[in-house]
Amino acid sequence: MTLKSADPRDPPDIDFRYFDEDSDPDGQDLKSVVDGIKFVRKATRALYEKGIAKQELLPGDQVQSDEELMDFVRSQAWGHHASCTCPIGGEYDGGVVSSDFRVHGVKNLRVVDASVFPRIPGFFIVSSVYMIGEKAADVILNSRS
Repeated sequence: MTLKSADPRDPPDIDFRYFDEDSDPDGQDLKSVVDGIKFVRKATRALYEKGIAKQELLPGDQVQSDEELMDFVRSQAWGHHASCTCPIGGEYDGGVVSSDFRVHGVKNLRVVDASVFPRIPGFFIVSSVYMIGEKAADVILNSRS
């Protein structure tokens, strides 16, 4: 992650390094996603021919070759629930964020997202993310009084 500026409204550049990881040296993950797109296209072709479905929105008709599909997947796929990279905990026991969501050693910076979990809280983590957001809102609002 790279900050674009000091403005907290300016979203950072985040590179999750999908499909470039050492754990997939043969590119099987990328190939599997491309194969999935091709499978769905084949399965839905009749819907388009019969006028039941209008058009493919993404990646769209202009993206056809395997290389084009791989480029699309690399730049657009969201395949992981990024979490546990800034766990709540003590500064000296591996924690990055304190219990009030402040980043240890960084003034005026809080982290409130799935990265604060010490372990992935299940397969569908959105409800846990909502809960941590609610908790953080309470903590932050109470710290202002």
